[in-house]
Amino acid sequence: MAPQLEIEDGNPWWMSLDLWTVPGNDPLGAPGSPIAGTACYVWARVHNTGRDPVTNATVRYYWANPAVGFDRTTANMIGTAFVSLAAGQTEEVLCLAPWTPVYLNNGHECILAEAFHPSLDPLPAAPAFNVPTDRHVAQRNLSVVQTASRQFFHFAFEVHNPERILRAFTVAVELGKLEEVRESVKYLQPDLQLPRRDGKVVGVGLVHSLCPDEREREQAQPVVDSVEVGPGERTGFSVVGRLDGEAALIHVKQYADKQLMGGLSILILSGKE
Repeated sequence: MAPQLEIEDGNPWWMSLDLWTVPGNDPLGAPGSPIAGTACYVWARVHNTGRDPVTNATVRYYWANPAVGFDRTTANMIGTAFVSLAAGQTEEVLCLAPWTPVYLNNGHECILAEAFHPSLDPLPAAPAFNVPTDRHVAQRNLSVVQTASRQFFHFAFEVHNPERILRAFTVAVELGKLEEVRESVKYLQPDLQLPRRDGKVVGVGLVHSLCPDEREREQAQPVVDSVEVGPGERTGFSVVGRLDGEAALIHVKQYADKQLMGGLSILILSGKE
């Protein structure tokens, strides 16, 4: 039996606990959210669940703008590392190449990693990551947004069409539960203590604008059907709403033919007035 390399998914699958970033110049420092314009390091926890060892398996690291539906052709590679694992062994693997998040998205980026061996445990041939079905790859698409209590916020993201044909997607936003991210926050803000009770997001919805005005916010809808995106193209949206409470979790999901294609999550925190 060959080695079986795996980076575990999260729940939902785009919130893996096996991926994290360390901002600053010390890769052994405390985990935290990426900061725009500041170098950080990316780690991946790689498992060999097979019965045979593997030598010099490849681990590749990527980043992408906050988005749903991207693949290897639209993600940006950060770097590559190598790891040798005995059967049943787990190792935390550092990407030695530092990554500096761009200012364009205020440091809000998705990270992704894949672990494989070219001959003993290769990747699928298709460019799609197929995170929920491919054990080799995992994704962390979770951002933190701070907003003044009872003030409107917006979070911009992209919808990608990695296919070679025009496709129509459904994009939907829904409220999650803080319990889903209690384990994740230690990798984002180690000193953050989430409240026990979920807050509410009033007027939560989607608008086809990266910087929505008041009129657009009033027209936001929780579900947008028939979003047509050309082959290999992308289009921009924003999640808008108003936080009522200390914290709330939002999921954005992309569907094609009623099948879930991808998603991202946003933890909304109440800041100072």
